[in-house]
Amino acid sequence: MPQAQDGDSTTTGGDTATLRQEGKQAAERGDYEAAADLFEQAVAANPDDARARYDLALARYNLGDADAAIAGYLRAIQLDPALIEAYHNLGLLFGEIGWNEEAAGVFQQALARDPNSDALHINLGDAYRELGFYDDAVHEYRQAEILNPANTLAADNLRDLRQRLSDRADHIHEQERRVDSDPRDLGRYADLANAYLEAHRDQDALHVVRQMEALAPDAPLTYETRATVFEALDQPEEAADAWQRVTQLEPENADAWEHLGTWLDELGRPDEAIAAYRREVQLAPDSAEARFSLAGALRDAKHYDEAVAAFRGLVDDYKERVGDEDETTLADAYVGLIETLNAAGRYDPALVSADECLAKFPDETEALYGKATALEGLLRHDEAIAAYEQALRDDPLNPFIANDLADAYREVGRPQEAIDLARLAVALDPTLYEAHMTLAQALEQAGRTEQAQAALAEAARVKAEQQAGAV
Repeated sequence: MPQAQDGDSTTTGGDTATLRQEGKQAAERGDYEAAADLFEQAVAANPDDARARYDLALARYNLGDADAAIAGYLRAIQLDPALIEAYHNLGLLFGEIGWNEEAAGVFQQALARDPNSDALHINLGDAYRELGFYDDAVHEYRQAEILNPANTLAADNLRDLRQRLSDRADHIHEQERRVDSDPRDLGRYADLANAYLEAHRDQDALHVVRQMEALAPDAPLTYETRATVFEALDQPEEAADAWQRVTQLEPENADAWEHLGTWLDELGRPDEAIAAYRREVQLAPDSAEARFSLAGALRDAKHYDEAVAAFRGLVDDYKERVGDEDETTLADAYVGLIETLNAAGRYDPALVSADECLAKFPDETEALYGKATALEGLLRHDEAIAAYEQALRDDPLNPFIANDLADAYREVGRPQEAIDLARLAVALDPTLYEAHMTLAQALEQAGRTEQAQAALAEAARVKAEQQAGAV
C-alpha cells in the first residue's frame, strides 16, 4: 500500500528531534527494526509529540504490524488534528484490511481540513466504491478531476465505477424481469428486494415488501424480507416486530428466534430477548450459537448464576472435541465464562478459568485480558499490569484493554503512563465514556487540573450524547 511522504516539522525537545532524525536515517536504509526502536525512544522522551507517534506508526506498518500502525496513527491525529499525512495513511491502511467504512470516515475528516486535495477525494471515492455507495464515489472522483485535471487515476477509477454501475443495473433489471414473468412467485420478490438493498435503494425494497404483503400476507418469507429491509433502514422496532411475526407463523424456526432475540436485546428488552433465546435453545439444543446467545443475554441482564452455568456447560461439552471449529468454540466458551465471573466479582474462579484457558490456548488475548481483570479485582496490581500490557501488545486496537491498563497505572501512582494509555483508549473509541473519565482522573492525579477539567467536560458531553441516543 502506498504511504504518504513524511513532511518535516519542528518538534519540541532536542532529544526527540535527534531520535527522530536517527530513526529516519535507519528507515531510509530499510532497517525498520532500528527505526522503530529509535522512534519508540522519541515517543518516550516526549509522549505528546505527534510526529514521533506518526514516525513510529509508519515504521510499524513497514514491519507488517498493521494494528500497531493504526493505533499510532490514531494517537498522532489525536495529538495533532492537522497532521494530514496521518489521516491519509490511516485511511489507506483501513482500506487495505477491508475496514472501508472506517476508511471513509477518516478521509472525510481529512477533507474537512484539506478540501482541495485531489488525492484525498480519490481515496474517499475508493472507500465509497468498496462500500457500494457508487453515486457518492462518482461525486468524489469528479471533484478530484476538477481539482487536478492531470490526475488520470480519477478518470480511470471513474471508468471502472461506470462498469460496476452498469453491472448492478443489469442485475436489478434481470430481477425485475423475473418478477414480471411470474408475478405470483414470492421468492422472486425477495430476490428483487435484496437487489435493491445492495444498490442502497431502500425505499424501492420497502415497496417490494408491500407487494409481498398484498400477495402473501401470512407467508414467513414476506416477514423475513420485511425484517431484512427494516434492518437496512435502521428501524429496529419494526425489524423486531417482523421477526416476531415470523416466529408466530413458524414457531419451530430456531433461526427466527435468534434474530428476534438479537433485536429485542438491541431495543433494551432483555427479559424478552432471554425468552427468545431460551426458545431457540429448546428448538436447537446442540446449537452453540443458540447457547452462546442465551448465556450472553443472561450475563448482560446480570443473571450471573445462570450465565456461569451456561458457559460452564459449553466449556464442559466442548472439552473433549478435537476439531478446529470445536477448539474455537471452546476458547470462546472459556472467555465467556471468565468475563461472566469477573462481572459477578468472582475473581478467584475467574483467575482459575483464565489460567486453564491459557494453558490450552496461550494466544487467547481475551483470556489474558480476563486474567488481568481478575488480578486487578484481587488487588494484585503489578501482576494485573503485566497481564494488561501483554494483552495490549497482542491486541493494540482494543480500547477497553487500553483503558483498564490506564486505570491500573493510575491506581499504582503512575499518572503519566495512565494519561498516555487513556488517551490511546479515547483515540481508539471516542465514545468510550470510561476512557474519558480515566483520562480526567489521571490528569488530576498528575496535577494538571485545567486539562483534567477539560477531559471531565468531554466525558460529560459523551455521556449526555449516549443518554440522548438511548431515549
